[in-house]
Amino acid sequence: MKEIHLIRHSKSDWSDTHLKDKERPLSKRGRKNARFLGKYVKKVSFVADVALVSPSIRTSETWKILQSFQNITKDTKIISEIYEAEYSDLLGILRSLSSKINSVVLVGHNPGMEDLANYLLLRNNSDSLFEKFPTSSFISLVTEQKDWADLGRQSCRLKRFWVP
Repeated sequence: MKEIHLIRHSKSDWSDTHLKDKERPLSKRGRKNARFLGKYVKKVSFVADVALVSPSIRTSETWKILQSFQNITKDTKIISEIYEAEYSDLLGILRSLSSKINSVVLVGHNPGMEDLANYLLLRNNSDSLFEKFPTSSFISLVTEQKDWADLGRQSCRLKRFWVP
């Protein structure tokens, strides 16, 4: 059994209009919600084999806050392809993982994260499990696939979904 954990970055700060999208830090509310999520991951003793994090400032800050509450993993990789990724790009990243990895965290952005969750859980593209997949959301999926390369549509089931 393998686990996929998707975390959407916390709310970003839009006050500095000169910053590029990738450079935007967390807002005050974003830091607060990241701490709420940090308390939750500590409460459920959440751990993973590897974390794959988008290179944006807001995803890095979200991840650092979570790690300050719970040492989720010692293996964190910044993956440039996660930034602005569509679900098919994220699926490709997951499919390329070593079969020795049993649990992965992806820290990224919408709409790719929400679309990936829907793809892995539901039968077709017109369905959506979520009315919203807000910032600071955390979803855990479980699959019986032994090899990441075998991930496909409706190949997972929902383990948990948390929103701030």
